[in-house]
Amino acid sequence: MKVTVFSQGTSRNAAISEVGQLLQSPSEIFWVDIIDCDDQEAQVLRDVFHFHPLAIEDTRNHRQRPKLEEYNGYLFLITNSVSQLDGKQVPTPDASISVHHDLEFREINVFVGRNYLVTVSNRDDYTIGECRRRIDNVGSAFPITVSYLLYTLLDVIVDEYFPIMDLFEEEIGELEDVILVSPKQEHLNRLFDLKHMLLHMWRVVWPQRDMLGTLTQPHVLNFSDQSSQYYLRDVGDHLLWIADMINTYRDTLTGLIDLYMSSVSNRLNRIVNRLTVMTIVIGVMTVVSGFYGMNFEQTWPHFKDPNGVPFVLILMAMLISILMLILRRVNRS
Repeated sequence: MKVTVFSQGTSRNAAISEVGQLLQSPSEIFWVDIIDCDDQEAQVLRDVFHFHPLAIEDTRNHRQRPKLEEYNGYLFLITNSVSQLDGKQVPTPDASISVHHDLEFREINVFVGRNYLVTVSNRDDYTIGECRRRIDNVGSAFPITVSYLLYTLLDVIVDEYFPIMDLFEEEIGELEDVILVSPKQEHLNRLFDLKHMLLHMWRVVWPQRDMLGTLTQPHVLNFSDQSSQYYLRDVGDHLLWIADMINTYRDTLTGLIDLYMSSVSNRLNRIVNRLTVMTIVIGVMTVVSGFYGMNFEQTWPHFKDPNGVPFVLILMAMLISILMLILRRVNRS
């Protein structure tokens, strides 16, 4: 548990024992970051902050859907950050991590009060570190408020989605080019993988978009300043943009799946056409050669005629040429 106090453009670390006193000092804004909430830290949330037991339970039971709940004097948010999973590493079993193919979703729980922000996550990752870096860079240029802390955290989480969407766009474009040339089964498997990933991203982004829309309402964060509402509205616009991109990519993948099926069908038709031509050619040759294979005493030309074999070969070639011309005209029409 790390406690950071912001006061008059400066920040300092505080002990856990000071949290109760900080709650009684509205002029001091502080941020409590908890990693892997255990029984002792859960007791602080219950006895010092007096958070609802159901909210505390949600911080310890992960894999929750993003949501926003209003309690007496504070808000409770569940958000999900996302990152690309390194294919060279095998993820360790972790209840807070939901791995979907190439993506890794991590749950971050947030309590927002009048002068405090409490974040609970299962591990110290990029999201919290980037949030601290941005706040440190602000310094005294911008007054640190609870709303600004919340905005910074949500902005970092939302910004993590944009590189992922760029990867989707790049891979979808590559698959589109490949499928047009030589569609393969692994391409279809990858299309379904991408579609499943986008479906899960939609399940995460959609409730977070509604959550941002609720936060921009004045009656929800009634202890925030007007400028912070503008910042939160900007994050909501970015999340709406991401939701539109997800819908667009899902429609594109559906079209690519149809394109794949059409390409495979066209390729199969070409193969069948070639096999049909080969069958007709072999059939003509079989008819001619079969005629001379019958048990006739006399044929034309005669069996002993030295020009018999060349005559039959020339006859086969002529018949095949005539059939090829007829088939070509049929295909053109």
